[in-house]
Amino acid sequence: MEDTKSQAHPIKILGINGSPRRNNNTSIMLSEAIAGAKEAGAVEVSLFEFSGKKIEGCKGSCITYCQREGKCTIPDDMQELLDLWVPADAVLFAAPVYHMGPPGQVKCAVDRLANIQFAYLKGNLPRYNKACAAIVQGSSRWGGQEVTIQFLLEHFLLMNCLPVTGDMPLSYLGCAGYAPTWETDSILKDPKALETARNIGRRAAETAMIIRAGKTALAGQLPDLYFPDRIFSRRRQEASPAGLNWQEKK
Repeated sequence: MEDTKSQAHPIKILGINGSPRRNNNTSIMLSEAIAGAKEAGAVEVSLFEFSGKKIEGCKGSCITYCQREGKCTIPDDMQELLDLWVPADAVLFAAPVYHMGPPGQVKCAVDRLANIQFAYLKGNLPRYNKACAAIVQGSSRWGGQEVTIQFLLEHFLLMNCLPVTGDMPLSYLGCAGYAPTWETDSILKDPKALETARNIGRRAAETAMIIRAGKTALAGQLPDLYFPDRIFSRRRQEASPAGLNWQEKK
């Protein structure tokens, strides 16, 4: 019997492609993860790709503006990521390995993702409990994939989110792929990575469904920190009317 309630309120999945290149191996892995998420049931998918986007590093000198407006003074594409990240129930974060970590644009983005909200909410970052999965590929078999996965896992934890892995023995910390060349489809030579990506996407969506069901059942018992909409609603009453327009989106 179909769950009509879940059909009416699909889980929001955000896929993030951290590669600055177009038509890349990371996008193939992310597509597999999204396909896996769709297998879990009713989902609504959004996509943010770093390719073609401009995201500068946090300057750390405009905290007063962040506290008042809930957005950044830097006029780049960071706001688009915020608009998608905040309402997501699950995040599938995919990235290539660069210098023993993700591309620099990814580091800039996660710095600002945290700092803008942390400043605006005066240090009371919600317990988002988003189900988050790390999906990584590199051009060497042992070329820093697990180090890059670890970077993303630490980011998830700092954002009060829940790291999700795939099923053992395919996945320990996340999904690590081997794309032996920079050719667009060289990741296809690692079918296990694609299988793992699909599996971890499905697990993230399933976990997000469980989290939502639990929060709904315990809504009267849990503190407001588990419900970001309550936190932002209260904060908006104190802040500039122009600030945090992205929080009005459902």
